[in-house]
Amino acid sequence: MNDWVSMINKIKAISQIGKAYSKDPFDIERYNHLSVIANEMYAEISKDDPEKIENFFIPDKGYATAKVDLRAGVIRNNKILLVKERRDNKWALPGGWSDVGETPSEGITREVKEETGFNIAVNRLVSVRDQSLSGYTPRYPVHVYKMFFLCNLVDGKAEENIEISDVSFFSIDSLPELSLGTTLNRDIHDIWDYHINSRKLPIVD
Repeated sequence: MNDWVSMINKIKAISQIGKAYSKDPFDIERYNHLSVIANEMYAEISKDDPEKIENFFIPDKGYATAKVDLRAGVIRNNKILLVKERRDNKWALPGGWSDVGETPSEGITREVKEETGFNIAVNRLVSVRDQSLSGYTPRYPVHVYKMFFLCNLVDGKAEENIEISDVSFFSIDSLPELSLGTTLNRDIHDIWDYHINSRKLPIVD
């Protein structure tokens, strides 16, 4: 399935780039049709409706590039902060999509505040992972780079919100069921390794 998702992503990228640079109306129509075909292909392998698939893709124009997902590793009393996502009732490192106009540090600080109620300070970059290579399931129908940061807890208190049903700290040896589309057990252990060994260099796929 991963090979099919990669091919679909490439077709979507060709469509997007073609629409951005083509001046010929017939070529633009063909590129639009490529996007429809890509949605139908993804709907076929995901067993979902093509219209829902179109809404799932992040709207974008211009030259197609990878999206950036930011995730924070916040450790307190030898436990790591996780959030329970309402969409699948599983746990993940707090975070989300980067926003235009924000630095990565600003983005992850905002995401953690929105999802957990805690204020954090970014300590260091732990890893940059390619979502298509690293075993995350299900795969997003876009190409995603994931940036993981070791962060310090400043203040605040745990708060639920429209996306998060629970916020808690867990022992590294007693993790709950993870939402594997966003967070792998390996990601948490990478953060823990950097927490205990500040001399390690960031991991980059």
